[in-house]
Amino acid sequence: MQHVWSLLLLTSAPLLMLTTLQGGLWWLTSDAGHHKAALRLVRVLALAGSLIGLEGRVLLPAFGHYLGLHYPWNYIAISAALFGAGSLMLLHFEGVLSGELGSSLGGAAVVMSCGAGGVACGLPVWLMPAPLLAGSGIALFYDSGTIRDYCLFTAGAFATVVWFLHHHYWFLNIEIQTHGLRYLCQVILAALLPATLLPGLIIGRGSGALVSLLMLAQAGLVAYLEGQLHGGALEEGRQSYPGYLVVATSAVGLLLSSKAKEGGLLNNALAGLLNSIYVAKMALLILPQAHLGPIMAVVVAVTAPMLSGSKAKASTGPALPTPIFLLFTTAALASARLVLFDLLLLFLGYPPNAGLLAGASLVALALAQVPLLQQRYPHSQSARRVMAAVAAFGILLALLRPPLPEKGFAVCPNLPFGLCPRLWDQEHMPDADEDDTRLYGSDESGSNPGAAWLLVLAGIIGLAALVPSRGNTAAKRSRSCGAAALLGVNVGLYLALQLFPNQHLIQAIVCIASSSLAAAVVMIQIGGGGSGLLAFLVMAWASLLPLGLLLQAVLPLPPPRGPLPYGGLTPSFQHERAEAYRASLLAVYAPQALLLALAAKLRVSKSGNMARRPRHPSYAPRHLRADRSAGFLGACWPGGPASQGWSMSDNAMTAEGLAWLPTAGNLACLSWLCIALYLSWQAQGAPDEAIFLLAPSLLLLNRDPLLMPGLKPSRRYAPCSLTVSLYLVVSSLVSVGHATWLQPRALVLAHKQTPFYLLLNLACLAAVLPTHLAFLQFLWKPSQALSTWHYLTTPLSVPAFFLSGPYATKLLAIASLGMAALQFGVMRFTQQQGMKLI
Repeated sequence: MQHVWSLLLLTSAPLLMLTTLQGGLWWLTSDAGHHKAALRLVRVLALAGSLIGLEGRVLLPAFGHYLGLHYPWNYIAISAALFGAGSLMLLHFEGVLSGELGSSLGGAAVVMSCGAGGVACGLPVWLMPAPLLAGSGIALFYDSGTIRDYCLFTAGAFATVVWFLHHHYWFLNIEIQTHGLRYLCQVILAALLPATLLPGLIIGRGSGALVSLLMLAQAGLVAYLEGQLHGGALEEGRQSYPGYLVVATSAVGLLLSSKAKEGGLLNNALAGLLNSIYVAKMALLILPQAHLGPIMAVVVAVTAPMLSGSKAKASTGPALPTPIFLLFTTAALASARLVLFDLLLLFLGYPPNAGLLAGASLVALALAQVPLLQQRYPHSQSARRVMAAVAAFGILLALLRPPLPEKGFAVCPNLPFGLCPRLWDQEHMPDADEDDTRLYGSDESGSNPGAAWLLVLAGIIGLAALVPSRGNTAAKRSRSCGAAALLGVNVGLYLALQLFPNQHLIQAIVCIASSSLAAAVVMIQIGGGGSGLLAFLVMAWASLLPLGLLLQAVLPLPPPRGPLPYGGLTPSFQHERAEAYRASLLAVYAPQALLLALAAKLRVSKSGNMARRPRHPSYAPRHLRADRSAGFLGACWPGGPASQGWSMSDNAMTAEGLAWLPTAGNLACLSWLCIALYLSWQAQGAPDEAIFLLAPSLLLLNRDPLLMPGLKPSRRYAPCSLTVSLYLVVSSLVSVGHATWLQPRALVLAHKQTPFYLLLNLACLAAVLPTHLAFLQFLWKPSQALSTWHYLTTPLSVPAFFLSGPYATKLLAIASLGMAALQFGVMRFTQQQGMKLI
């Protein structure tokens, strides 16, 4: 039967809503007289179906145990109350209650419906005048419209609800969060009083100040009540207040606030405060046990500039000064620090670090000032830079998480009289990162958490260098180079303290190298004079790496920190420490070499683009057509714009005194590749897949007269492919030789003969090499067509993949198939585009 009531309610309720809309049932009939009669009939049927469905599906199943009458009188009483109220609504929409007779009959019906509802709820005889008084107050207020008559309804309804709560809930010993159910019933009664008074005051045009006060009181009480109910749970573990009710009450509150503002009952400030309360309480959906007071304060502080506006208004008084808003926002965010802690704990799954909390607080402070900037400083670059600096500093703290002092933050400071001012309480303690010494009993890495502040300082210097400064070009370049050198000193000092503890010479080398490289990269990018100084910085950086390796080989190792391993300082242990320090120094230099190669590549490309810029408008169309044709045919035309720009780029670099820069960039790129391969071999035994990740860095190579005089833009992929092929070939040969001569017993155990294994793998290697050679030739000379030999040797990669033993040979086979497919596809596409061009 429940499904029948549900179907009836779902069918009748939308139809009833359509009957209340203007022209909602225009499709019934075209005749005006018949349309009105049909509309009334549909409205009566929809109202009856909705009331029956509401009673059968909602009221009786959910609230039937609150009815004080036995069957069938409980059905009769509740039906009389519902249909009496529904008939009165229907008569009101039809305009029947406007006359004297209608008012009398309507008043009697209201009183009878309220009496039936009281009887259905099981009110005692001595309290039956309360619902009757409420019905009489509604009837009188409908006729007179005075607030005095409406107060009768408020008194009767309030008395009825007081008895209902006292009779059903007052005696229950249930704790929800920190309060009992009796206390929550008192809060419900306090929120019910303005809820029953407000409709009469709004309709009767009561005092605007009283309406505003009651709406604020009701919003605050509802938010507090939902915070207690939604955050708590009953003893059985069930949720006492579902989340959709929080959303529903917030939506209704926002709608009523906007309607009251449009009607002139609320000004902008009070309407904004109400909206802030209703928006803030939806935070319960994310943090059910959050304190809504700080959240409301943050919402009010953020939206206050939008309410006040950028100019003073006569209706709201003079606008508050900007420092007041800043102080208010800061205080609101400080009060909501525990809410921020709970949010980070929710998303991270573990207590956040103190540095992360500080950074998130600064980012929140910067974001909270966005409305203020939009309203009062929409065109102020200084204000935007200040807020961006605060946000950037917060992001640095959140990412780097430097250590913060514990006293005053998470631990009580040493103050008399037991005073304990601190940011966090016992339930919100930031996570303290334990170092390696406490976890593993060794501190060989020399971890220094305080060194993270050097990276924060480096980030601040870098951000400050991005701010445009005044002065001539030379002064700007000097400031940029000085800032880069200082940034490099901080980064180098951080790396030195972390990786090389108690090695002062190595620390000095790392700091000088980082500073030299940072200044050199900036000088390469900004251009101008100083090519001799730039060359000196690059040579100094390059010479410090062999000097550091030499010092590591000559100088004795510092004594290890923490307890020694079993057996003391054995030669093997010392050898491992020396290898670790050497790898650390190479790991410091590897990204620096890659950065230098990138800077050189960008500068050479910039000079080439400037050289290729057309000097006459009539040259531009031919230049664009020639570039497009060169792209289609896969090669640069001899004497065309690309080759001319390439040679003009060399001339431009020579004119600036930087002819050596492409060679330096190439050496840095090759050094990066060698160091990365060495570190990969030392750390993981040189996995063959690593070459596919490292080889693309050779795209940073430039054409230079010493190392790569024939490298052109159309040939830039050839070094990458050549490096991959050579590495895999060498790795395959090493694997075959190692298995053949160093581990022949393993082949015997695997039932493999050594000569056969050697010849088979060499044959597989020879089968895949022609495809690699053809692809390298294609990358170097794209215009060359595929030969018959290429079509015959490519399928040999398939049996080579299955028959070969070394993993590198299998990778070569897979790569050869991919190279052949790519070469065929590119040449096919080039041919089609060339035919279209012709």
